[in-house]
Amino acid sequence: MYTLYYSPGACSMSVHVTLEELGIEFEAKEVNLKKGEHKSDWYLEINPRGQVGALQTEDGLMSENAAMIIYLNDKHGHKVIPADGFARGKALQWLMFVNSTLHPAYGKAKFASEYGEEASKQACDDVQAKWDAIERELERNDKPFLAGDEPTAGDIYATVCANWDFLEHLPTFGPRTQKLINAVSSRPAYQRAIATEQIEYKAAA
Repeated sequence: MYTLYYSPGACSMSVHVTLEELGIEFEAKEVNLKKGEHKSDWYLEINPRGQVGALQTEDGLMSENAAMIIYLNDKHGHKVIPADGFARGKALQWLMFVNSTLHPAYGKAKFASEYGEEASKQACDDVQAKWDAIERELERNDKPFLAGDEPTAGDIYATVCANWDFLEHLPTFGPRTQKLINAVSSRPAYQRAIATEQIEYKAAA
């Protein structure tokens, strides 16, 4: 059985939702970031990098959200990323966009306030630009989700990011993006993750 080490509402929630979507049996263990548990001796023994999330598998420990999602998807039915072809490439494209472009933009904006209002505004504008890119993709393809007619891993991860409210200037979502967020966050798998992590999901409208 898998063990997912997570922090409520953090990026690890994308892996949590993936586990639920794939119907995999797993144990969820909270790591309290506010209490510094990710730097505690017990957690560093599990994940020496001190990052959340982390996934204990029968073969060993995995970290990095996108890698965990791809591993689980490929081992358990290809439900959140197609098995092959262009469809797989598109799903991976948007998973990587959220993992390596949208998510880091939030991280930069979170700490930019330490350098003054102008720096904070510029960094938050960059977060907005990433969401605008998502809206343009949805408009261009005229599909409800980033890789087509069904939600894939990138949609799940983006929906997690959409609920982060720690920036000084919060982004706004275009109408197609808002529909995507509403659709993904209302799925039973997502609702089960919300219930386990005991968070309030505010991004749905």
